Amino acid sequence: MGNVLRYSFFLAALLAGLQAQSAWAQARVAAPAKKPVAPKATPVRAVPAKAPAAPVTGKAAAAMPAPTQALPADTARGVALTDTVQVLTPAQIAEQAYQAGLTSFQSKDFAAAMTSFTAAIAAKADYAPPFASRAATHFELKEYAPALADYTEAIKLAPTDYTSYLGRAQVYEANSQPAEAEKDYAEAIKGGSSFGAAWYRRGLLRFERGEYQAAREDFDGALKADQKDALAHHDRGCANLQLGNYPEAVIDFTAALALQPTLLSALLNRAAAERRVGQMPQALHDYDTYLKAKTDDALAFANRGSARFDNQDFKGAVADFTQAILLDAKYALAWNNRAAANLKLEEYAKAEVDATQAITLEAKYAEAYLNRGHAREMLRKPEEACQDWRKSAELGIEAGSSYATISGCAAPPPMISTPEADNAQATSKP
Repeated sequence: MGNVLRYSFFLAALLAGLQAQSAWAQARVAAPAKKPVAPKATPVRAVPAKAPAAPVTGKAAAAMPAPTQALPADTARGVALTDTVQVLTPAQIAEQAYQAGLTSFQSKDFAAAMTSFTAAIAAKADYAPPFASRAATHFELKEYAPALADYTEAIKLAPTDYTSYLGRAQVYEANSQPAEAEKDYAEAIKGGSSFGAAWYRRGLLRFERGEYQAAREDFDGALKADQKDALAHHDRGCANLQLGNYPEAVIDFTAALALQPTLLSALLNRAAAERRVGQMPQALHDYDTYLKAKTDDALAFANRGSARFDNQDFKGAVADFTQAILLDAKYALAWNNRAAANLKLEEYAKAEVDATQAITLEAKYAEAYLNRGHAREMLRKPEEACQDWRKSAELGIEAGSSYATISGCAAPPPMISTPEADNAQATSKP
């Protein structure tokens, strides 16, 4: 749902009294809380054209009253008293079966629901609600092909029933057909303010494609439908974070937390936004609060380590990057970040080891080559340092080209920095 919070910044610092310029690794993008699993599509109860009449049993009111005594056999005229039953129309039969299906669906007896909705369709094949409800039942059972077929038939029978467009869009999304899903969400949006879910889910699809401005506009639409939708506030904050609208992102994440205090990813993302508007104490407080609740989140430790690095707390940064590595030994960004912090602490041998491990994990990690070059220069390994700077230049770091010269990289190394790691865990929409 994964995908979600990445950024890059540069920090300037002095290394061993020499002006240096170090590379920040490209951070990952901030993503919506979680790619929500398509919400459960609850069948919509249609209002029948005419309420079904209850079957009449027993003696009809107009029936001949029962005699007080039996007639003698020789005088009997063949009078017989019989029970009469009102015959139901196909529409009434369909409605009764449909309502039974709804009851079964709500109690999660999907097999019984399927049987009832199928009976309703058999009784009245031009009645749209049983098709839509059977589609929702197929969706619950992860039977996407028949779900799509039933929603399509429901739409054919009732083209202005926007609920069916919303349901079919969710099936398309679950079936990895995002383009078709987006078209149906657009149709559902035509249904008005009651279809905020269509705005929200289309926003998620657009965010996934990197269309952050369009995603933000869709989250706006979701919030017009429901100002108390915590996840819409959260995900609009993610879009604002991606667009560089950091003050607005702080506002959005704060609103999300006011509505849903347990939405931990809002804390993580708000901290990222607070860093960018210079609210370092608030950012560190949010990271601390988050990590009290989520002690096993490597990414959050890496994020707080980057914040501590920004705050010139290099020992604290090393501690956080170390914890991130303990939780995820393959986390290359944390290895490179710790190398940068160790460079600041003049722990050059440790920095070389850390940068080497980052390169082992990601062979094209340009910033790690640059930082290892700094460490090797300070360890009096000029040729190896030169090779690393040349490699970083090949991978797109301009600073590396300044030292990858035929003269042997005689110039002082660039300033050190640490990569961003502001990436939040997904939440659900659920």
